[in-house]
Amino acid sequence: MNDSKISVRYAKALLQAATESNCEDTVRADMSSLLGCINASSDFKVLLESPVMADDRKVEIFDSLFAESFCKLTLDFFKVLVKNKRENFLRMICLNFAEFYARSKNIKRVQITSAVAATDSVKEQVRELAKSVGGGSNVELTVKINPDIIGGLIVQVDDKVYDASVRTQLAKIKENLK
Repeated sequence: MNDSKISVRYAKALLQAATESNCEDTVRADMSSLLGCINASSDFKVLLESPVMADDRKVEIFDSLFAESFCKLTLDFFKVLVKNKRENFLRMICLNFAEFYARSKNIKRVQITSAVAATDSVKEQVRELAKSVGGGSNVELTVKINPDIIGGLIVQVDDKVYDASVRTQLAKIKENLK
């Protein structure tokens, strides 16, 4: 079974279990925190992927880090991953879980990339546009700053990208002048 199928199956199973336990919002927060830890700490990633470290020790470390803040379902889920030798898929499971959670709650995930910090008015306009175009009742907005785009915006709604950056416009002009 390929990696994406494994992470998708585990993410769907976790969402189903969280829904049945009526704690999907809590598990979503846990998975988001976990993804942040994986992305921020190379040591944590090494811990997850290490075939040398004993499974019991991995669970013990995970519990010592997260037992106070994570719900029981998330902690038990990690134990299942370790038992099944799937803990190295945790990052992709977190990403897939976030996607499935957003779909189940009709949340449109929108990312704005701009050369400078986006104003509140721009954020609100993008949020309203995403609601009207995407049909989502809720919009989860993230903002990234990338000076390389020179100006304008790049807006990503789920898997669609709308590029109104100055860099792209200049590239189009350059291409037309050839």
